[in-house]
Amino acid sequence: MKTPAEHYNAAVGRQLRAEIGAAGSSIAAMAREIGIARSALDNYVTGKRAIPVPVVYAVSAAVDVEPYMVLSRAEERLRAEAGRRSATITPLRPRSDVPGTRDNRPEVAFDSDVAHGDDTDDLYD
Repeated sequence: MKTPAEHYNAAVGRQLRAEIGAAGSSIAAMAREIGIARSALDNYVTGKRAIPVPVVYAVSAAVDVEPYMVLSRAEERLRAEAGRRSATITPLRPRSDVPGTRDNRPEVAFDSDVAHGDDTDDLYD
């Protein structure tokens, strides 16, 4: 059984994943941007590991959202999931520099000597 702290950590992780997606980024790209391993960021956003405060700050800065807003939205998420009250929807700001889904086009983030079948970065886009 999870402790309240573990539930909160998982909610913060889900919110970080949502903020990363809303910013038009991916887990792999965000991990490269903030300088940590993709697997570490994946473990944080899935609630498998406790999220260090510097990671919350780094992701928040990268997606241009104040850290307290990320934590506040995670608390809203946690309360809604626990059924303690109905969810408060916090609208996310649309970003003009992120193309819409109709503008999707393939791109290469970096060159790699690893064969495409063995490369796992694209699994987390």
